[in-house]
Amino acid sequence: MRVSVKLPKSNSKSSGFTFTIHYEALNKIRSMPLDRSCENNAVLMHINKSQISLSKNTVFTMIALHSVGPTLISVFAATIADAAIVEYNWTLRPVRASPKDTSFSVDCNLNRLMLLINDEYPGPTLRAQVNDTIRINLVNEDPSQSFSLHHHGLHMFGQPYYDGTASASQCAANVLQTQVYEFTVNEAGTHYWHGHMAMERGDGYEGAIIVTDPNDMRETELEATYDEEEVIFLQDWYHLDGPALRAGLDAIPFIWIGDPQSFVINGGGLYLRCFENTTVDPSLCANNCSIDNYIRTIDVESGKTYRLRIIGGQTLIGVNFAISDHNMTIVEVEGTLCEPFEVSSLDVMPGQRFSALVTMDKDPDSYWATTSVRYRSSGPYGGIIFRYKGAPETNLTLNGPFPDHPLWNETEPTEVLERNLVTKNIDSYPDHDVLSADENAIRRFVLVTTQATDQASGMLRWAVNNVTYVMPPKPFIFSAYEACNVEGAAPWPETIVPGSVVLPEAPPNPWNYTEPVHESVGSYNKESEPSMIPAVEGEIIEVILQNARALNNVSEMHPWHLHGYSFYVIGRGNGVYDKENDMSSYNLENPIRRDTVTLLPLGWTAIRFRATNVGVWTFHCTMTAHLLMGMETLLVVSPDRLESPPPGSRACIETSLAYDESNTSSGVSFLTSFTYHQVDGANISENLPPCLCFVQTTIEASTTTQVRVVTFRFFLSKYCLLVFGNSDIMTVP
Repeated sequence: MRVSVKLPKSNSKSSGFTFTIHYEALNKIRSMPLDRSCENNAVLMHINKSQISLSKNTVFTMIALHSVGPTLISVFAATIADAAIVEYNWTLRPVRASPKDTSFSVDCNLNRLMLLINDEYPGPTLRAQVNDTIRINLVNEDPSQSFSLHHHGLHMFGQPYYDGTASASQCAANVLQTQVYEFTVNEAGTHYWHGHMAMERGDGYEGAIIVTDPNDMRETELEATYDEEEVIFLQDWYHLDGPALRAGLDAIPFIWIGDPQSFVINGGGLYLRCFENTTVDPSLCANNCSIDNYIRTIDVESGKTYRLRIIGGQTLIGVNFAISDHNMTIVEVEGTLCEPFEVSSLDVMPGQRFSALVTMDKDPDSYWATTSVRYRSSGPYGGIIFRYKGAPETNLTLNGPFPDHPLWNETEPTEVLERNLVTKNIDSYPDHDVLSADENAIRRFVLVTTQATDQASGMLRWAVNNVTYVMPPKPFIFSAYEACNVEGAAPWPETIVPGSVVLPEAPPNPWNYTEPVHESVGSYNKESEPSMIPAVEGEIIEVILQNARALNNVSEMHPWHLHGYSFYVIGRGNGVYDKENDMSSYNLENPIRRDTVTLLPLGWTAIRFRATNVGVWTFHCTMTAHLLMGMETLLVVSPDRLESPPPGSRACIETSLAYDESNTSSGVSFLTSFTYHQVDGANISENLPPCLCFVQTTIEASTTTQVRVVTFRFFLSKYCLLVFGNSDIMTVP
């Protein structure tokens, strides 16, 4: 545990003190010693047996990143105005439906292992206002897997260690460990959270994030146009769990994950083989399989307008969403308010989010809203029912009537949608000046996605500019920070980060990307390492995403998501990008600002943004299988300006460190007694030996004394308690 606390001014550079803090992993302080209390509005501390009380408008915020390794708690004073701390206690655990308990079946299928937060599917919705602090106490009760928690659409500006991307910004929560995520929310809009370790979000580990901004007149004006809102959470559903699907991707020969067995909306769907009694094993089907039991219903009232927050939580398939006899008006795209655009159906790719206004102005009845697969030749339909108040009791059937959808390979609806999504009041966004930037101020990348058999492993992999991304053994953000701060390091961006490769700004050997990739320069992987795009804070970056063909000669649709940023989608087209001719088609007036963009088959898409968010940010295809196969890179922005990484981010695989009383340094003594608190009813012996790594204390200056740094490992992963006392302050050389 690391604790940083400001102490009163001292005229002495070395003095004894006693400081005591007790902090529990679930962030609920119990059994405090002496008169100590910890509340939102006051913190009482005992230093040298004297009590210091902070004013009520000052709050001590504890940020804890518990992971495999040391634990961080930074304690600092901050003044908060018009903001709240929104706290969630989450437990992640595996569950399974059975014939005796079908409550965890989402589509009539049984025996499917799920990973759920607080036993909810989809997971709990995070709700907050801009400037609020969200605190999530996440307990991993899975006995075999590690997990992280990414907040898709929240930029984590100035908070790069809390992006929740395993191996990039943090370590995952190991088996039976706890992580505490605490961060400030800056982005209003429709977002979502999900695991970002492997394929766990396809097992149910995801849910909505809704952020409002009562101080933004644009948001207030939009809210006046509708009466109520509903979340529409879209998910494809496989009957094999994530680890089983991942095993096929890494197998030789390669085993593709294939089509999902069903598609679920708001946690409900139908596996047709169970519904139609055609499955080969009836014991795997719930005996209550019906539309009433497994298809969700949204109750609506005539004359009211509803804001549908539509979230693409799929792991593979893009879909088209439509409501029978009702049009939708798109008003928000991934946190950006857009000029209203009316559609009869809407393409939603994995990771994308929209707000659509729907007025219930039809005859009181029940209406199907359905999804159809886009850009894949097969796959299941999904459905949800909108039921008017006072509608006849007659139930809908799978005979319809259903809304119309485009053909699976019809690109025109997507192109029309993308052309007509434009940002409303674009001058209100502080980064809009990138659209008028001088050509010489723009750094341009062309990223080409290809498929190849990895020469070293023999596994089928995706590559970006001939580089297949592989997860580093420790979070890349620490490696980059360390490389910049080592003695003799070259200035960024010339700094060499060991174990990584700088992504070429264009394919090393270009070719006609619409032609078959077989026997071409794109049919091999030049590198298999963590790849990065080194960027300097403030520079303007333009990325042209160029699609090509896979080894089966098929060009797929790929949705790309950039962590830490929203970007402007300034152009798109078919075929091979040609700078001389295609730049003239750019929309530099009011392009849509978003964070997840569609790359159509054999097409290109251009995005532009300013690199203002220091940190390490993943840029990847949101199809989880493609991501795990290497379609990813890292945007690394000025890591030389990062604050010191928390100890828990330094290594994700560590052996347990035993207490070594001889491992001391001059002026610092280890404690011989620790207090273990009881959590969740478990009994812990007070005689357990402590597992200290080290204790280090320093003084920053003669005018301000800062106690810094106490680090220790968990003895048991679920217990993060206590800190210490009776150390001597060391003098900084």
